[in-house]
Amino acid sequence: MKPISRLGIGSLSLVQLVLAVVLFLAAAYLSANYYKVWDLTKDRDFTLSDLTQKILAKDPLSEREDPIRITVAFRKSSPFFERVRRTVDEFERESGGRIEARYLDPVREPDAAARFVSNYPGITLNTDLLLIDARTKGSSEPDPNLTRFLEVDDLIIYSTDQNNQRRPEGFQIEDRLATALLSIAEGAPRKLYFLADKSPVESGSSESPWAMLADTLLRQNLVLTPLNLSDIQSIPADAEGIVLVAPSYDLENREIDILNEYWARPGSAILAILDPRHRPTKLRAFLRSHGITPNDDRLISVQNGRSISQVPAIFTSFAGVNEGLAGQSTTFDGPTCSLTVRENAEDLNKRNIHPFNLLEASAKFWGETRYQEVGVLPEFNSGTDLRREQGLPVAAAVIMGDAKSDEAAEAAARMVVISNSHFLHPERAREEQIDFVKNSVNWLIGREELVGVGPRGLRTYKLNLIGPEVSFLNNLILLFLPAGLLVMGGLVWSNRRA
Repeated sequence: MKPISRLGIGSLSLVQLVLAVVLFLAAAYLSANYYKVWDLTKDRDFTLSDLTQKILAKDPLSEREDPIRITVAFRKSSPFFERVRRTVDEFERESGGRIEARYLDPVREPDAAARFVSNYPGITLNTDLLLIDARTKGSSEPDPNLTRFLEVDDLIIYSTDQNNQRRPEGFQIEDRLATALLSIAEGAPRKLYFLADKSPVESGSSESPWAMLADTLLRQNLVLTPLNLSDIQSIPADAEGIVLVAPSYDLENREIDILNEYWARPGSAILAILDPRHRPTKLRAFLRSHGITPNDDRLISVQNGRSISQVPAIFTSFAGVNEGLAGQSTTFDGPTCSLTVRENAEDLNKRNIHPFNLLEASAKFWGETRYQEVGVLPEFNSGTDLRREQGLPVAAAVIMGDAKSDEAAEAAARMVVISNSHFLHPERAREEQIDFVKNSVNWLIGREELVGVGPRGLRTYKLNLIGPEVSFLNNLILLFLPAGLLVMGGLVWSNRRA
């Protein structure tokens, strides 16, 4: 009998062991560098929004040779650290190497914290913060245009409870980071002028619709600047657009001339957010001449013997403004009037004016013209009231010029009209309506690459449980579950012994 070669068996075992180690290391390398992330949460809470991904792909961010450095100077004991880390890691992953994340714990790494503070004069680590540095590598010269820092309070949404204690109720980390990156990519913010002397909206109050709109636009790197038509001879040349919010005072003839002169400029943009309670005659005539007429009515429906004025509406499929919103619904509180939109009207086509719908109310609602009658249940009157099979428009847009070719689109004038202004109040604002306003403004100023659904603020929810329910959960977790596992283990052991 031929003797067994122990040397051959040992050599073969060694080769197998080496190959197993190589395969393990290769699998570890591939899984660490090439992987797919699935977000299984209901609302995709850990996935960057379409708008954020478009900002990351925007020039010059997408063409950078040196990565943008985001330093997370957070205590690891902070209750917000894990949430911030996950979001920053997602930015780094989606950027394709254009963002480099660094983490610094000022408490555990005092030497690194001291070097960090010395590199960025004026910054202290008395509170947790994020720092975005877009300077080229090796640059030590301070440049406020290429550096941004966000303190922890900028990332958290707080509310005040019944005991007047401030408590965190949500997170806006993605929104704030995306805003900072957009401002770095575009530089100085563009200007939109708000016609302040035609609107009763207060610009000084932090809870006013003006403040809500100004904050929304600032996150798009746009500054809303008050302007009095009565004090000027023409709209400033640096205007990216003009905004009217709930105009209640009509324009004088001279002011209408200023508006017409601006509208005739190449690339002009107008955003008109109307309050149906006010009907400035000359402004209404200006809108009507461009195919959009605010009607003297209120959108109303009757259900179960009572009138309903909260108007549900559906976003149309116009991709220029409603990308990511088409087919979705929203609800408008407060008074809403219908709009008459003369789509494909021959006389308007001859003047190269093209109006179209953006938002249509539910078909159950009609334009009630006798809305001022008190104590009378509204009833549709086909002779005086308005109704449309697919729903009456509540928002519309106008293009004056040829927007089909890229060259001509830059010179086309654009306008968006919304027939409800109550949604701008901070307590009534809905996320899809804010997205609609941001999309409208980006479309108006020719920034279509940023049209899309923005990040959703993550919210915390409190589950109120009474005493017996808490006691049941404690018993379930501390007694019943361990006891059940013990019984199952005993049964398995008993069967194996049998």
